[in-house]
Amino acid sequence: MQKEDNDTGVTNEDTEILNLPLYTERKADGIYRYRRRVPKPLVSRIGKGYLYRNLGKTKQEVVGKWPSAHAEIEEILTSAIEGESKAQELIRKKDHRATILHLVEEEYGREAAQRLEVGAVDDNLEFALMDLADRLEGQYPKKTLSLMHGAVLPERSDSFADVLDYYAEFKQTGYGATDHRLKVRIAKCKADLIEALGAYKVSRQPIQAITRKDANAYRDALAGRMSANSVARYKNTLNAAFNWYIKENGLEITSPFAGLLIKGAGSSKVDRLPLQDAHIKLLEPAMKDSEIAWALYVLLRDTGARVAEIAGLRVQDCDTGKGVLQITPSPWRRLKNKTSERSVPLSQEAATLLKDLTKGKAAEEPVFERYAKDRGMDNCSQMLMKRLRTVITDKKLTMHSLRHRMKDRLRNTGCPEAISMAILGLGANTVAANYGSGYALGVMREHMEKVWS
Repeated sequence: MQKEDNDTGVTNEDTEILNLPLYTERKADGIYRYRRRVPKPLVSRIGKGYLYRNLGKTKQEVVGKWPSAHAEIEEILTSAIEGESKAQELIRKKDHRATILHLVEEEYGREAAQRLEVGAVDDNLEFALMDLADRLEGQYPKKTLSLMHGAVLPERSDSFADVLDYYAEFKQTGYGATDHRLKVRIAKCKADLIEALGAYKVSRQPIQAITRKDANAYRDALAGRMSANSVARYKNTLNAAFNWYIKENGLEITSPFAGLLIKGAGSSKVDRLPLQDAHIKLLEPAMKDSEIAWALYVLLRDTGARVAEIAGLRVQDCDTGKGVLQITPSPWRRLKNKTSERSVPLSQEAATLLKDLTKGKAAEEPVFERYAKDRGMDNCSQMLMKRLRTVITDKKLTMHSLRHRMKDRLRNTGCPEAISMAILGLGANTVAANYGSGYALGVMREHMEKVWS
């Protein structure tokens, strides 16, 4: 006689869940549970070697409870990993204050950390700090735990390297190219500071230890290997970061980089030259073999706009019927400043090129698709410069020189300075200049047509 399945001692329910989900096991009492080993480095932080969650006895219960149990334990482990990483970073920086606050908040909550920070330590918190310090013995530096045991919180002490990191985070814009340039510039400043002053002074000592003598040493170290204007640009970044930190923390100190003299720095008529008619004759054949390059070139030549202002255009910014270009921020490109947002008349050639490029596209679409992306404006500038350098090798002549050319030609045709600034998006930093809505397009077109002819 054939034995029934139930004679094996395994129920139908048991048989259905023999293929258990990950991290699931069946206990002796028939209850299934989620069981996860805690990685060794996190055992002391979590306080146990395994994490458990009961899932029930039936397949329906196990399947229903497993996702939430898994998500909950994943969150616990992720939080522990992040906390451990932050603690190790603080230890590496030897920031006893931040390490103590981090550990106290993790163990007892934000309110306990805030009370310690403002000095409102009662007997209960004091005993709790002593207990925590004892339990963490051997896991953190002795000085950190000694300060915690005595409920002593050192004064805040940020190094110049820390301040530069905070400043970079504060200045994030959300535009990939802009943020990338800032990140690179801050990293360069930090590396040059360390080379000039030493890693200990820049990364270990409080920012208040940076003196005018140190600022001079930094300036002199850079002066031997870059132009005066480049030194000034990096110095200005450090000064801005220093002043931001002073303002944020209400400190009564002065930035040692403020008013730092740099011999030879400043604008000069020969820093970047305008393109002359002879250059234009050389340049145009280098652009004509590409529809995109030629359209970009003509727009830059006939408007005097910045490369990013043209490369980041949307279809809705181009009114080819009225011959007007609206230069406004787009999702993939910001503008340099508020006065950069403007309306600019278009030449007939520029309007025709734009009409062809925008045909069949939706209003929100980019005119130049390949550059409507993170760092796309940089890519556009590089493409144009590569073409320019095939025919013009003078380092003082770049695509930006088309903007200088427009400025000069407007001046030479008798265009008033104020109208020229409106066309180019150069703001006069005065209260009076900010009143009204600007010059009429007809007035600007009248002066630009003299340049186009």
